[in-house]
Formats: sequence, C-alpha cells, structure tokens
Amino acid sequence: MNTLETIYNYDTIITQLIKDIKKSDFKTVYFLKLLNIKDSFFYKKMREKRFTTQEVKLLSQHLYPEQYQEFKDHLIGKLIEKSKEQLKEGKAINFEEVLENSKQMYNV
Repeated sequence: MNTLETIYNYDTIITQLIKDIKKSDFKTVYFLKLLNIKDSFFYKKMREKRFTTQEVKLLSQHLYPEQYQEFKDHLIGKLIEKSKEQLKEGKAINFEEVLENSKQMYNV
C-alpha cells in the first residue's frame, strides 16, 4: 500500500471505527473515561471524525482486543529476531558495561 492510498483509506478506517464504537457492547461512558474527555467533545469528535492518532490507537486496543494482541505478538517477534541478528553480528553490550555507563552518566 502506498502513502497516498493509506491517506485516502484513513477516512474509511475512522468511519468504521466510529460505527464499531456505536455497535460495541461498551457504553459511551467507557470511551469517555478511556479518552478522559467530556461527552459533548466525544460526540463532536465522532461527528467530525477528528480523533487524534493516539486516541485511535487507544480506542482500537479496546474495540479489537484480539487483533491488538496479534499485532503485539507480531511486533515482539520481529524485535526478538532483530535482537538475535544483532547478537550474531556482535552488536551486543554486556550488562556490566551498560550498568557502568549508566552509573557514570547519572553520577551514581
């Protein structure tokens, strides 16, 4: 998917998110507390499709918990693989060095 396609799909994604909020088992109060905003502001955000990126991420974690868990597992797996590659390439620093550098950096 190219950048322009992603940008144009954003409206569809937000529209679907709002539909899913409306049909979810959660009450509106749950989302208000989750985002820490007033109800009038929440409804305005829904009407104008003006959720911030952070709000979309937070809402999606709660609306789609299985997909979020799959995403986290995939991301963690990629990070583990990257770490293994770095270890093989000798790009690792042992714990004692990290501890000593931290002590010097923070004068501890």
